[in-house]
Amino acid sequence: MQTGTRGGRKKISEAKHSAILGAARRIFLAQGFTSAGMAEIARMADVSTATLYKHFNSKETLFIAVVTQTAQDAGDYSGLLDQDETARGILDKVCRTYLNVQFDRETNALMRIVIAEVPNAPQLAREMYEVLGNRRNESLRELLEGMIARGLLRPHDAAFGARLGSGLIKEFFVWPALFDADYKLPLDTDEKIRRCIDAYLALYGPEK
Repeated sequence: MQTGTRGGRKKISEAKHSAILGAARRIFLAQGFTSAGMAEIARMADVSTATLYKHFNSKETLFIAVVTQTAQDAGDYSGLLDQDETARGILDKVCRTYLNVQFDRETNALMRIVIAEVPNAPQLAREMYEVLGNRRNESLRELLEGMIARGLLRPHDAAFGARLGSGLIKEFFVWPALFDADYKLPLDTDEKIRRCIDAYLALYGPEK
């Protein structure tokens, strides 16, 4: 009986945790970090302020949790190697996964919020860089090393290759979005992705 009670309480706690994250995400995106209020987030999540602080002890912690949730599984490219794909096919899926995170999950908007807050809350920028920069590059490095091991790519410094590849995507798609809140993926997105992959394979593609 006690086990069932604990399980029920855990589900309630998880539901409240999820509600808080959802409310926080909406308010942060609408108001920015500085203007967002913890009491307002609690009201939208239908929890008490005390409950909110039980789950997240500060607004900074809550914002980082929103960023982490947004990036969850976003940079996990390991599953792509389980498929019988060419190097081009795998890299195409990597690019589209990357863009899905940036645009469909409104990561660009969260990044704009962080950039605006750098002078007052530099820790936010460091945390976002770790979540959306270093962790994603690390997962991409592991994918590239797996592709090298399978002969899909020539041997090269996969850590450098990960940064080079993600840099191409950022140059075409991410940087424009950071300076234009209304920026959408362009009509020639497929062509730009193809050109990015062409450039990468020209350097590191398998020997013919």
